[in-house]
Amino acid sequence: MLPVLIRLDFVLATALLVVVPLGLLAAAVRRPAVRGRLLAYWRASSLLMGTVYLLIDGRPGAFVAGPVALVLIPLALHVGDGLFVAGRVPLGASAVATWFRRWRIGATVLCGASLLLSVPALRCVWEGAESPVCAAWLEPPRELHRALHPSVDPATLGDAAAIGLLVYGAYVVASAVRIGRWAWWS
Repeated sequence: MLPVLIRLDFVLATALLVVVPLGLLAAAVRRPAVRGRLLAYWRASSLLMGTVYLLIDGRPGAFVAGPVALVLIPLALHVGDGLFVAGRVPLGASAVATWFRRWRIGATVLCGASLLLSVPALRCVWEGAESPVCAAWLEPPRELHRALHPSVDPATLGDAAAIGLLVYGAYVVASAVRIGRWAWWS
């Protein structure tokens, strides 16, 4: 049952957290409030992409990065990030804003459900890929690797993801400082 749930989570996340927001971003080109929230979302969701590439290489850090991404994505959608603080700019009443609100609810629910599903996988940080639970989490990303990057070594993708996540970590720290300073002085 767990492998089916993991695969379903991966497919739903791809549809709801990649395909739909791309369409919304294209539709929000002339809506700065919605566009700003979506750009904050994409910065947060890049952590999820890094997680997938770490999983392709079977790196244990992916089992920590994934749950962190599932917490940061709803925060970015509802609060914003260091470059865009959501509370400052109202969404408005356009059709794009309405669709964004609907999608934001669905994305938040999916992130919460995915977080609950992924918490038991935290033990994979210590156990490695030998465990059946850990192997089940590695299979969908590895299928994606075979479909999108068959000629690229998984270690190369893992290295690129690790570098990206280090840069992302620096961005999160800088964002926390900026938001903290803004909250302190407001």
